[in-house]
Amino acid sequence: MTGAHSTAPWPLALWGRWRLAFAVTAIALGAACMDGYPKQDAPLSDPFSMTQAQRLAHMNTLGAEAHPERRWSYGLLPGCVLRIDADGPDGPRPPLEIPLLGAAVQVAADKADGTFDVDLARGQAPAASVLEALDWGHAGWMQLLLRVVQKGCADA
Repeated sequence: MTGAHSTAPWPLALWGRWRLAFAVTAIALGAACMDGYPKQDAPLSDPFSMTQAQRLAHMNTLGAEAHPERRWSYGLLPGCVLRIDADGPDGPRPPLEIPLLGAAVQVAADKADGTFDVDLARGQAPAASVLEALDWGHAGWMQLLLRVVQKGCADA
């Protein structure tokens, strides 16, 4: 069979070089991808296993981070009354004290200022603003925290 093309595979030395090059590249890329990542995953916060003080601490963190021009801080008074101190571009607002038991926690988009508002409503009284967040995730997290704080009060 003269003139016929050889169907023999590549020489073994060439395959070995390709495999070595591939292995070195894979190791280098794997090491580069891990650079800068934490060695451990951050624990997820479970509001159901937190104390009331821990829930309030998370609420205060949200109140400080949810909007660059507004700040909220929270305290839980005897009788499960939530104290809300808010500060905005026009200065501090008068503090609010809202009984949590029996209050409805609501989240709504406010298209006028592009925020997601978390409100507490009791009966026929106007809803009280608890948080105005630029991110829906902050508003949803606050809503959950408030509901679990309510449950903690009811269970006490």
